[in-house]
Amino acid sequence: MQTFHYHFLETNKELKAIAVRIREIFDVTADKVVSLTEEVETDVVVRHSPQNSIPELGTSGQYSKDARCIDIYLDLDNIHLKKNFETEVARTLIHEYMHVVREQYVPWENGTLLDSLIAEGLTQSFELEVQPELPPSIYATSFTEKELDDLWNKAKAILNQRGWVNDEWFFGGDNIKRWSGYSLGFKLVQNKIKESGLKSSELYKLPSANFLDKK
Repeated sequence: MQTFHYHFLETNKELKAIAVRIREIFDVTADKVVSLTEEVETDVVVRHSPQNSIPELGTSGQYSKDARCIDIYLDLDNIHLKKNFETEVARTLIHEYMHVVREQYVPWENGTLLDSLIAEGLTQSFELEVQPELPPSIYATSFTEKELDDLWNKAKAILNQRGWVNDEWFFGGDNIKRWSGYSLGFKLVQNKIKESGLKSSELYKLPSANFLDKK
């Protein structure tokens, strides 16, 4: 079975010149992520889309379970992306593929806040597992330990909350700073990794509650 099916939007003329390069990065990355987890047939759609890219990175992505599709957005004019093209394109595929395999066991698209925190913590930890030479992503380390403790105190009362209201934990809202959920989820998963001695690729099948400290 071919695991990944790549699609480069034909209307994005900017992609034509680098489509072969992106495909080569994907192929190398795909071998790594599948060997560490499992094979799930997935479409990967790539588009030049500055408005959907993270300004600090020049990339972003999302996974849709219904279509079993990873969307990857690139801002080909972004300075950071130009300087770190291979690592950031690979990192985005690594991140989104962990969502793909995690979703097979713990659905999170309509899950709880805890499900979303753990899902994002796993993706960021998987980035480090596959790219150990790189530092954690900026959205994984945006807060001090004191700030993370304060976020946890706020989150633990609503861990079973479902719905779009949880989005503010990741993208920011009136009372929640941008990337709060990413950094808090990263801490929760990293704590589990240290406590268990296991890697993210060995933990992704676990229920979300198993990542909480039982003490």
